[in-house]
Amino acid sequence: MDSKERSAYFWNMLGSLVYAVTSMLLGVAVTKLAGAYAGGIFFFGFSTLGQQLYIVSYFGMRPIQVTDVSNEYSFVDYLRLRVITSALAVLAGFVYTIIMTKDSYVFEVYMILSLYKILDGFCDIFESEMQRQDRLDMTGKATLFRTIFCVGIFLVTLGFTKDLKLSSLALLPSIVIAAIIFDILPLRRLGPDKVVKKNSYISLINKSKWLFLGAFIDLYIFAAAKYAVNYRLGEELNGYFSIIFIPTSIINLMAGFIIRPILTKLSLLYKTGNRKKFISTISKIAVFIFVATLFGMLAAYILGIPALKLVLGDVGNAIEPYKPALVLVIFGGGLYAIVNLGYYCLVIFEMTGVIFSIYAIGAVFAYFISDFMVKSFGMNGAALAYMITMLLLSISFLVAVIFGLRKVKK
Repeated sequence: MDSKERSAYFWNMLGSLVYAVTSMLLGVAVTKLAGAYAGGIFFFGFSTLGQQLYIVSYFGMRPIQVTDVSNEYSFVDYLRLRVITSALAVLAGFVYTIIMTKDSYVFEVYMILSLYKILDGFCDIFESEMQRQDRLDMTGKATLFRTIFCVGIFLVTLGFTKDLKLSSLALLPSIVIAAIIFDILPLRRLGPDKVVKKNSYISLINKSKWLFLGAFIDLYIFAAAKYAVNYRLGEELNGYFSIIFIPTSIINLMAGFIIRPILTKLSLLYKTGNRKKFISTISKIAVFIFVATLFGMLAAYILGIPALKLVLGDVGNAIEPYKPALVLVIFGGGLYAIVNLGYYCLVIFEMTGVIFSIYAIGAVFAYFISDFMVKSFGMNGAALAYMITMLLLSISFLVAVIFGLRKVKK
């Protein structure tokens, strides 16, 4: 690996790391400074509902865009579709919140946080284009500085006001300013292709729709236990459960640090028929995920609850009875990272219909088992339901990847 590649991987990993821990750190900060109820509202509005709408804006395009090494679609093609999907995400967020929330304060906070996450999804189009043009370093820097800027504004406002609504509102102008400075202007200097290719717009919708539907359902599966806890046990306990989920999310997103930068490389290995190298690469990633998961489970068992008590005080004491749930969701998080590895492999194999089928079956399973386990066993039941669901998905993706590898020439 030469100095350019090392720099690219460094900046991408740093940017991804900061981005990965943002929702967890902000949720903890809100819980500590504004209370457990406000923390529960934030976790659901930012990490659950907001992330679901992020997926609508994202529309499954990043894997297609960064692996589009032959420039089948122009940047304008991707940008134009992202504008439409972001507008649809805003509409979907409004409809959901007006139906599902009865309290005006909760409605307003949910909408503000959703708008921020939708704008976050819109910014991804610029950073994906940087990666496609072999400037992964620019992608990492844009993600890093944009995130730091927005998080800083939020935390400063929260620190002075202790008001979740005002702090959330401050996120909106901050992400617009950050997008201009760290995404749009650097990409303009790089000079993306602005030629709109005939009929490629409709073609791109058709190519990405299954990835979008798969990702949308995937996120529901990931959050099904949270939805069940929120519905059965209330927002405050959902906040506690979201805190338990923090290590799980970190494992998964750290795995993303390794997976996403090599998508283009994996795509080239597949297209050139280098089956041995392809299998070797994904096997190394799987081993990393396995080791990280074991380490995380051990650390959570020994240090998890004491660390939460130290950081959150009384909130940490309230979480103490749920130590088994903490360990179970970390194991589930490792399985979910394996699921994502399989997902990207199937994207490269162009088996998007298989992705959707696996997720559709998994979503139905997740809904019923999560509701039953939460109703029967509370938060520990939610953790067990999450782990069982991820085990089912990881086995399904493993079988599909083995089948897909038969398409790769030896």
